[in-house]
Amino acid sequence: MLNLNNLLVCLDGTNLDDHLLKYSAMMARFFTNTKTTFIHVAETNGDQSIKHNLQEKVNTFFDSDCEKEVLVIQGTGAHHILSWEGLKEIDLVLMGIKPRSVSTGVQATRVLNGSLCSVMLVPVTAKYDVSKVLIPLDFSEDSLRSINTAIRIKEHTDIEIFLQHVYFVPNGYSSTGKTYEDFAEIMRKNKVKEYETFIKQNELDESKFEVVFTLDEDQKPSDNIYEMAKEKNVDLIIIASKGRTKAASMLLASTAVGLVHYDEDVPCLVVKDKNESIGFFDALLKI
Repeated sequence: MLNLNNLLVCLDGTNLDDHLLKYSAMMARFFTNTKTTFIHVAETNGDQSIKHNLQEKVNTFFDSDCEKEVLVIQGTGAHHILSWEGLKEIDLVLMGIKPRSVSTGVQATRVLNGSLCSVMLVPVTAKYDVSKVLIPLDFSEDSLRSINTAIRIKEHTDIEIFLQHVYFVPNGYSSTGKTYEDFAEIMRKNKVKEYETFIKQNELDESKFEVVFTLDEDQKPSDNIYEMAKEKNVDLIIIASKGRTKAASMLLASTAVGLVHYDEDVPCLVVKDKNESIGFFDALLKI
């Protein structure tokens, strides 16, 4: 099972930390974590009052019963979080997302791109509750990890899980002599069969979730995911990591940050297999 027991919460020293700490405490209970580290990147590292103030906030707003550590490191942003030597022990990074009027999301995108472990983006307007979860589904091992993560949350609180598969009609369909609508129906039936095979092979209990098939008419899956999140009024979107290439990583980060900035209400959890990622990069170093 995916390990999410060692958490890292990124604090920026503002009042937004209060919200992130409360939300992180909730997630820590879901994942029954053993340790949570709180990190703040400051331009200067000599002022002990910064660490003291952060420690007070942690004591006030983070009520999960686990080992806690507050760190202040010298630096200027995401680069210094990613280069922090303790990151290799972390399973999940939690970051607050500010409104578009305040932040572009650049730092969050950099952490998503650079982190080998899972990352969770938490808007400041997110509720301290998870009752409905949406998972984009592509029938891969990555999707299975996302489903298992949601089921793990379901063990601690009664949530509804929605699986959404977005499909599209390929270019050149007209050469078959069929209409767009006819080919779309063929694609849907094929995807339903693929879903049934996925469920059977992985011995999943269908009673634990609802599946929705969505036709993507403009090949912009983020739009469809956002619309489904609004329709179902979900509290959390879980996206599986897609591929190990830089291009795939950047696409994933763009989609995750884009989803949060669409609504600015729904947190997004990007699930990555840290051990698989580390093994991939270790192999690269041996080439």
